[in-house]
Formats: sequence, structure tokens, C-alpha cells
Amino acid sequence: MIAALVAATAVAAPSREALVERWLHANPAHRAERLAGPPSRVRPRTPDLGALARRELSIPGRYRLTLAPAHVPPVPWWQRAWNWIAGRWDDLWRSIASRAHVGERAANAIGYALLALVGLTLLAVGVRLTRNVQRSRRARRAIAEPLEAGADPDALYREACYFANRGEFGNAALRLFAAAVAALSRRGLIAGAPSATVGDLRAALRARGAPLVPAFDAVAAPFVQTAYAERPIDAPQWQTAATAFDFLSSRAESRDKA
Repeated sequence: MIAALVAATAVAAPSREALVERWLHANPAHRAERLAGPPSRVRPRTPDLGALARRELSIPGRYRLTLAPAHVPPVPWWQRAWNWIAGRWDDLWRSIASRAHVGERAANAIGYALLALVGLTLLAVGVRLTRNVQRSRRARRAIAEPLEAGADPDALYREACYFANRGEFGNAALRLFAAAVAALSRRGLIAGAPSATVGDLRAALRARGAPLVPAFDAVAAPFVQTAYAERPIDAPQWQTAATAFDFLSSRAESRDKA
């Protein structure tokens, strides 16, 4: 009975072709030719990604594609000097190693010897500089102390003669030069400042009393030899300086009276 009902339903139902035909006639927009053709809406075109990227990158300041230069701190002068010395030291060792084949112990001994030599050289230079500074201070003190105390040039000259009679020509030269500076400063020919050097005093005397410069140089020569060079002064040098001081003092007095 069930089979009979299924068969009856199949016979009574319209076929597939009949249903499609009925659907097409019910909606005029669905025509067979339109269904078979391309769709009415056109798909959007795929954009050119390369062109978009180039246009984006061409905008100035949009992207930072390069790294900023690293800030390099300035190298101090002493470090540059040390690097240069270290480089020359390495060159020396490479040159020695390429010409002479020595063992490890011998190489270490040579290195220690060179380091000791360099250290002694630096020590000698430091001692020399210290001695020069001390000489300069002592020379300025020899001029500054009498001027600061307001000593009489005649008293300083007598002290110089006292040291000369005892054979201490170095101390005599120091006192004689201080007497000359005090005499010229008292008469306004030079400004006897405690910080003035021999060159400063000579330049001031040349501007105000040029004829007295040779005598001043004769007095200053043994002073410079004693105070700066630390070399002994003999009797003829002292006598020449004393004669120049007498001339310098007498001419300064005559200019003062005139």
C-alpha cells in the first residue's frame, strides 16, 4: 500500500524541467540567456601594491629607514698621545720580532728594560721641570723681597759687596740686581712689580731710559746665570756687573736731578 502511495505521488508531481520552466516564466528577470551570461556587477581591480609602497615611501619624513649616526664622544688630547705612543711601541716590537728571534724570557727582559728606561726618562724630565719652576720662583723672590720690604738700593749694594768679599759671587749677583731694580724703580724708570721678569723690566727701561739698557743687561747677566742657569759666578763677572751698576746708578741720579 505504501508503495502504491509513493508511485501515485510521483506520477502526480510535476517533473524537474516543468518546475524550472514555471520558475522562469514567474520572474521575467531570470531569463535563461541572462543566467548564462556574465554577472552584471564588475569585480574591483586588484590594486598595484608596489606602486602604493613606492608612493608611500616617497613622502619625505614619513618613515626613518636609515639609522641616525651614532654620537662619538671627543677623544681627549692625552688619550690621542697615549694611543700614538702605544702604536709606535707595537711597531717597535713587531720590527724587533721580525728581525730577531728571541725567547719569551728574553723578550720579557727586554720589555722590562725598555719600560724602566722610559720611566727614568720621564722622571728626569719631571725633575728638570720642577727645578726650572723653582729657579723661576727663586729669581722672582730675589727681586720681589727687597722691593716688598722697601729696602734702600745703597743697602742692597752694600750687602752685595759683603757677599762678594766673602767669595759668594752668586748671592752678590742676586743682591746687586735687586739694588739696580730698586734704584731704577725709585726714580720711576721701571715698575718694580714682584711678578715682573727680567724681560719685562728691560722692556720698561728701554721705553723710558734706552741709554741705560746696556748697563742693565750687564747687571742682569750674572743674575740670570745664577738664578736660572744655576752656574757659578767668578770674580771678573762680578766686577763687570758692579761697574755697570755704578754707571747705572750715577746716570739714573743725573737724570733725576735734571
